[in-house]
Amino acid sequence: MTHRPILFLDLDDVLCLNRPYGGFDVLHALQGRHPEPERVYREVFDEDARRHLKALHAALDGQLLYVISSTWREAMTRQQLAFVFEQADLAEVAQSLAPGAHWCTPRSSMDPDRLSDILAWLEAFHHGGPVAVLDDHHSGFSLRRVLDESDHPLHGRVVLCQEWEGLQEAHVSFLLDALRRPLPAGMRWSEL
Repeated sequence: MTHRPILFLDLDDVLCLNRPYGGFDVLHALQGRHPEPERVYREVFDEDARRHLKALHAALDGQLLYVISSTWREAMTRQQLAFVFEQADLAEVAQSLAPGAHWCTPRSSMDPDRLSDILAWLEAFHHGGPVAVLDDHHSGFSLRRVLDESDHPLHGRVVLCQEWEGLQEAHVSFLLDALRRPLPAGMRWSEL
């Protein structure tokens, strides 16, 4: 894997605030079962959150790689999700999804645990380079411990958005700082 900065990206309550559309609407649009698919794609991601993600991407000179940690990865293929990003005016995300099987985190257990999924991805694919995690308080509840454990390698690299608010401008500088600090290769992620 390359040493480009990597952002683990959740979608619900980060980009998609479910106002007016959410993941099920996107699935219906992809399946040709929604009466207004173009509108779904255009409005599924919050305009401000989309703008902040674009600013983050641009600040890193377009070098940011995205690994999808959202539950959307369970219902959509890489190609479908790339199509959604393209249609939703986030072509830079579509074009910067990590390649091949690296594009999303594995599901590490029957019980959803975002931190375990991210650590499993890091164990398998991280070979150095900066890392940050963008999630929300609800689905990223397992990441909360990282915020409190100052000796955890992901401490200072996790943003948990408020539900219904999503990615905020204040988060961008924090993420930029994390994505400019390399994380050493060879860590034993499975032991954390």
